[in-house]
Amino acid sequence: MTRPHAPSPSEAGLQARILKHLNDLPRCWAVKFPGVLRRGVPDVLVCYRGRFVAIEIKRPGQSPTKLQRAVIQQIQDASGIADVVCALDEVRAILLEIDEELALERFGE
Repeated sequence: MTRPHAPSPSEAGLQARILKHLNDLPRCWAVKFPGVLRRGVPDVLVCYRGRFVAIEIKRPGQSPTKLQRAVIQQIQDASGIADVVCALDEVRAILLEIDEELALERFGE
């Protein structure tokens, strides 16, 4: 007997969980960016421990548009952190990388 797959979360539901998680963290500010102001800008803009992070949220199996990929690349070229995620754990991994980078800067390599 096969077990039905749990439905994947809606993009809006995932976005709400990500925003709540981020805004519950110390030294973190996060906001949903309204796409009507400028197309292609990632869904969530974050300042985490002094680092700029832009997060494009997609449901599993979905891909960013050409414009979204271009904006993500522009942010990365400007030394910001930008990525596409489809799960809260991916956001946690981005933050962990920042924490590790900051620890190396503080304590040396």
